Amino acid sequence: MAISYNKGLSASISSLLRNRNFIFILGIVLGLAISQGATWAEPLLMPALGVAMTLSTLSITNRDLASIKSTPRPILISLLLNYVIMGGIMLLMASWLINDHEVWAGFVTLAAMPPAIAVTPFSYILGGETVFSLIGTTGLYLIALGLTPSIMMLLLGAEFINPIRLLLTLVQLIVVPLFVSRILLFKGLAPSTAKWRDTAVNWCFFIVVYIVIGINHQVFFEQLDVLLIVVIIITTATFGLGHAINFIARRQHINQPTSISWMVMGTKKNAGLASAVAIAFLGSRAAFPAAILTIFDILTVLWWGFYFKKEAK
Repeated sequence: MAISYNKGLSASISSLLRNRNFIFILGIVLGLAISQGATWAEPLLMPALGVAMTLSTLSITNRDLASIKSTPRPILISLLLNYVIMGGIMLLMASWLINDHEVWAGFVTLAAMPPAIAVTPFSYILGGETVFSLIGTTGLYLIALGLTPSIMMLLLGAEFINPIRLLLTLVQLIVVPLFVSRILLFKGLAPSTAKWRDTAVNWCFFIVVYIVIGINHQVFFEQLDVLLIVVIIITTATFGLGHAINFIARRQHINQPTSISWMVMGTKKNAGLASAVAIAFLGSRAAFPAAILTIFDILTVLWWGFYFKKEAK
């Protein structure tokens, strides 16, 4: 009886440690409750995202990548969704509701950022079209080299981001992982990752979530005066916009994988980069929007995972 119980307990724990929802929520809770380790773990942020990108792009063939030259459509759609619509909604609502200059500057910084590197892995996790996500993300990071500083200079009157740093981010988190995934495909090693790939991607995001929440934990407890307003804006730009995109895509008879990728692209900004820029140049209050968006990034993925699973039944 004891042996049977132990086996059952072991199986339950093993299942829990592979559960995406549990892993993401654990990252949020630990980031808020035990934040001291986040500073120590910060050097792991880029490698964790790089590994997640590498594993997520294994499903993309070289033939898919070759189509980027002849298909600018994913980049144009991504530009519309991520910069024009999502960025526009955040800026319009912030200009209407926010009176705090630092928090307003934080929203400008967030709106000016390219999409989150996690767009491709999140699309992969939810069953979206990863080719669209990869092409759109890659294209927008190239465009962001000029667009991001231009937006910040126009709205804030100064240059707050180094284009070289953005280019290095592109190389480290898109180009290098994509190159490594091509090597794995060429060597025939991709099939051997099938059993543990999803779990590995989820735990990579645990590291990312814990670090980003942990290094920003103070803003959740010490700046409650603007928390509610920021949450309202972020909720509109994530949950509200995401379901609006899904509704419109369905009305246009867009298939579900493409619709999912549009939703992810239209609701994810590089909150990590935005938070770092805000803290370095604008002050801790300016990091509020990016910190809140980090939590909502996870909550939306958890919700959409549940939502599409329910729809499939």
